[in-house]
Amino acid sequence: MDKLKNLLLLLALVFGALAIFESGVRYGASNMRAHAIASELQLPLGIYISGNSSMDAQTKAQWTAIIDHGIAAGAIHRQLWYLNADAKAQLDKVLTVALSVRGDGTGKRYELIANSEEKPSGLSDMKLNEIQRALKSAKVDLVDNAPKKAALDQVKDTE
Repeated sequence: MDKLKNLLLLLALVFGALAIFESGVRYGASNMRAHAIASELQLPLGIYISGNSSMDAQTKAQWTAIIDHGIAAGAIHRQLWYLNADAKAQLDKVLTVALSVRGDGTGKRYELIANSEEKPSGLSDMKLNEIQRALKSAKVDLVDNAPKKAALDQVKDTE
């Protein structure tokens, strides 16, 4: 019986160590993914902003699809409660610009996809609803309720 107790204790310690290691890996990977989403969104966003006036309709549609996909990925990812402050700040900064540039276009795109008969493979109704909720939340947090530039300048002046 004592041998069994010792073996069970050893197994409990091993599984506990594995659980701690797995949660640390998940935390680090999620933070790195937030930085990756932000950096992947910056290039197409910069191209779209600088070349918007000279793009033809097909090119503009391709760039907006890429940007909208990045916005959706970032909006969903920013809802993770265990993102650290740096990763969340970087993601929020890029999403603020992207949502300001695209306006309601991203939300409308995913609304049209949700209401269409043929959905892209891998997008269930539940996933589309999650994307739409995340987009609305990100837009409210980052664009609608964002502090105004004048208020930010006033805070900087008092420092």
